[in-house]
Amino acid sequence: MEAAGVVGRLLLFAGAVRPTPLLRAAGRNVLDLPMSADRTIGQQWLAAREELSTLLGAPPPLSVLIDRKSAPPRSMPEDQASIQPDDVAFLGTGGVLRAAAEGLTGMMLVATGGSLLTRPLPELLGRLMDLNADVALLAEHDGTPTGLMLVSAEVMRRLPGAGYMDFKEQCLPKIADRYQVRVAFAADHGRVCLPIRDREQYLEALAHHHAGRPFAIVEEGARVSPSARLLDAVVLAGAQVGPNCVVARSVLGPGAVVGSRAVLTDRALGASA
Repeated sequence: MEAAGVVGRLLLFAGAVRPTPLLRAAGRNVLDLPMSADRTIGQQWLAAREELSTLLGAPPPLSVLIDRKSAPPRSMPEDQASIQPDDVAFLGTGGVLRAAAEGLTGMMLVATGGSLLTRPLPELLGRLMDLNADVALLAEHDGTPTGLMLVSAEVMRRLPGAGYMDFKEQCLPKIADRYQVRVAFAADHGRVCLPIRDREQYLEALAHHHAGRPFAIVEEGARVSPSARLLDAVVLAGAQVGPNCVVARSVLGPGAVVGSRAVLTDRALGASA
């Protein structure tokens, strides 16, 4: 086994080659979507990174990998995260990881930025480290990939080939031929990672974050009439909700306008949606 035990960097994939209707409506990077009135998805990851000090002694450096066409996350301060634009459409996830591995030693902790962990990151990282593998993958109890994995930087740099490389389809089979690839399965008591790719998944993650209680998130810069009713809804800066409206299970981005007495359910609206 080539992998060293040290986690040298936390890498977050936070680009979108093809923006979903949710991101088009929001007009921002997925890391800048709010989870509450005072915390974004990106800030959730920053807090999780700090928690790694309990396991590693210090939080690892953080790199955010975005596609060149994606908006950079504004909620990730430069002194806490390095934003690395890479064209995933041409390099593939494997090519991007190989480029990120240059100059690194030990292990890279890789995660999907557009997701919400339901268990503490140190606990999940501990599970991966216990596998003592060159590539350690975390899966849900039913085998669904979580997007969280430990990857040896040295092994990534040794991969043959150039150009586009998909990690799962092209890199993993080559790695498994020569190195240790292992999978840890989550316990059978709910998912450990909630993906956030579309409106439904975003609202599901918010419901979990708010412990199943009804929620309404209104950003500063949004205009919402006091007589409007919001249920499991997100109103971002630049959106307007008129008097006596009902907005349920919806996300309103910049430029979205809900007129007086309108009823809006199960929608993602914005100037670009």
